[in-house]
Amino acid sequence: MEYFTCLMDLAVHRGRLVPLFRRMDPPVTHLIYADDLLVFIQPSTEGLQTLAGIMEDLKSFSGLQMNRDKSRVYFSSRCSQKEERADVLGIARSDLPVRYLGVPLTVNYARDQDCHGLVEYVQRRVEGWQAAGLSFGGRIELIRSVISVVAHFWLQSILLPVATIRRVDRLCADFLWRGGMHAVSWEQLCRPRKEGGVGLRPLLEIREASALKLSWRFISGGSLWADWMHSRYVKQGNFWTCTPDNNHSVTFKTVLRHRGVFKSAIRRVMKDGSGTDLWRDPWIDRRSLLDIRGSPTHQEDRRGLTCSRIIRDGEWRPESYRYTEELGGFIMSAIIDPALPADRWIWEPTGASTGTGEFQFRSCYNLIRRTFPLCSDYEFVWCKGLARKTQLCVYKLLLGRLLTRDRLSSFGVPVPDPKCVLCCLEPESIKHIFFECNLAWQIWSEQSRVLGVCASGKCIGDIISVIRDSRGRGQDWFRTARVRLAASV
Repeated sequence: MEYFTCLMDLAVHRGRLVPLFRRMDPPVTHLIYADDLLVFIQPSTEGLQTLAGIMEDLKSFSGLQMNRDKSRVYFSSRCSQKEERADVLGIARSDLPVRYLGVPLTVNYARDQDCHGLVEYVQRRVEGWQAAGLSFGGRIELIRSVISVVAHFWLQSILLPVATIRRVDRLCADFLWRGGMHAVSWEQLCRPRKEGGVGLRPLLEIREASALKLSWRFISGGSLWADWMHSRYVKQGNFWTCTPDNNHSVTFKTVLRHRGVFKSAIRRVMKDGSGTDLWRDPWIDRRSLLDIRGSPTHQEDRRGLTCSRIIRDGEWRPESYRYTEELGGFIMSAIIDPALPADRWIWEPTGASTGTGEFQFRSCYNLIRRTFPLCSDYEFVWCKGLARKTQLCVYKLLLGRLLTRDRLSSFGVPVPDPKCVLCCLEPESIKHIFFECNLAWQIWSEQSRVLGVCASGKCIGDIISVIRDSRGRGQDWFRTARVRLAASV
């Protein structure tokens, strides 16, 4: 396809083809992915005829022929004579949005109806016969390993509407509880295990982390998308001081909206400072000189200045510029590495180097996600060696969400006999069936004898406290005690 690229560039140079966006640098006339080709040109008759001729030349030179039955041509809403122009290429005309690699391509921001394909995929997964026989733990794994992965792929490609994300969350929650009563809220399940959840990730937070990833791609540069977006929206200005405009795309507005959070996760490393704006880039302890000193007295004092003004022979010289001579302590903390090919941003969300300084999605997600108090009892739920069904039973018991007969009655569910199914003497409740029933007492007494501690109490928290206080007996004993606790439950 290099031959095709050369023909396109030559046609643009000769003025026979006009890129769709003429003033962009670089001008994008086509994109190639695997055996797919996307062409972006002005729909003049001469340009379309030139494109048809280039396709014929490609066929003669390489033997590659366009499949016209699978190809489509799309025109903007302002274009006239669309059918006549499509006949020049001999390709059927169609309208956007269109699905490509499973994701909708649209002119504007993707709407909820444009993303119906994702909702349909989730519905097929949760309503299929393979999912019907899954246990509770199996349904969690299906959501984590299949449904969430596909949703993440969409979120890496487009900004999903919030309405679509909520529909997917609702489908997953109903599937998890088989359309019945939700014993634990979806919001609580979507927390790390250490914070009282089951390790699922909320899609709304993944959406925000994906937006931060876009910001990283933008400021890092080096890609066609980043160069094109910078040329179209930032132009000769500065990204950090750019203000949102009605002409900006939703994607670029999203990138601008996350600048504050993103600034706290990056640092600037200098080669010689020539690629860093002295006043506007946040290179001084994640702040810009404009943030620290305010605007200079004379506007010409900051016009076109870079950090090379205060770097000499690979060392900082803040005294060489009147607005930085008092900030020596802050400036000296900035890194100069003459071995770098150019000034660059490094990813450092926690203030500690990640080694390569490259972007890491996990640390990005941890940067924006909502945190909750640590659950000290999580190690008694998710200990190794336990079946997933047992772990989830202990998890629901710790939350008090097991559907015993007293809870079912409180929810208005008809219960023929409210008494305990084990002793048939007292009303069935979590406290009775696990700690007050005669059979429960026999089980806890046996565990106390084997473990050598008083493994009994009025709630599961009392027993966990006793085991935790006896942790000094060794890791093997502690591991055995946790497994016996879970097995008893």
